[in-house]
Amino acid sequence: MELRLTRQTTSLVVMDVQDRLVAAMPDEARSMAVDNVIRLVQGARILDLPTIATEQYPAGLGSTIESVDAALREGNPEGSPIDKLEFNACDDLRFAEAIESASRTQSMDGSDLAPALVLCGMETHICIYQTARALCARGYRLHVPHDATCCRRPADHEVALRLLEHAGAIVTSTETVLFDLLGKAGADDFKAINKLVR
Repeated sequence: MELRLTRQTTSLVVMDVQDRLVAAMPDEARSMAVDNVIRLVQGARILDLPTIATEQYPAGLGSTIESVDAALREGNPEGSPIDKLEFNACDDLRFAEAIESASRTQSMDGSDLAPALVLCGMETHICIYQTARALCARGYRLHVPHDATCCRRPADHEVALRLLEHAGAIVTSTETVLFDLLGKAGADDFKAINKLVR
């Protein structure tokens, strides 16, 4: 499998970073995951990657938290998260269509690599895992930054990371993703990304 991420073939998916879910996470895991989700969203904007966001049952779990919502809207002021009930977001037609559309847009840039997705958010062992399993089965090259996902219980997070690898996902880190997408130092986008991770 090709591990390399390129701007021409990669999209970002931000999953279910919502008020009540975030509040249920352990403090340290929550802080790390939210900060890294924001870094990934800002990095996607700098690198001009399509970004898709979801909300799981917003009537019960609330909206995307303000800091993540602000980062998402900075890149796409008119965009709004796809609200869903399915744990596997691929079972939601709007999500499946959004992923296909982003991948088609990216593949028009002429790369011979299969479409890649970077998946981050909550919770690792439920929506992240079930969606990742389906995306891998559909042939996407999927990267999941372990530090931009979390669970209420650390043990579930660890199990989920192993399951993700068994499903075919690449378990990675936020900084690895951002610098892989950059590919080289020196340009303005390098300076902007470098500021994000400091």
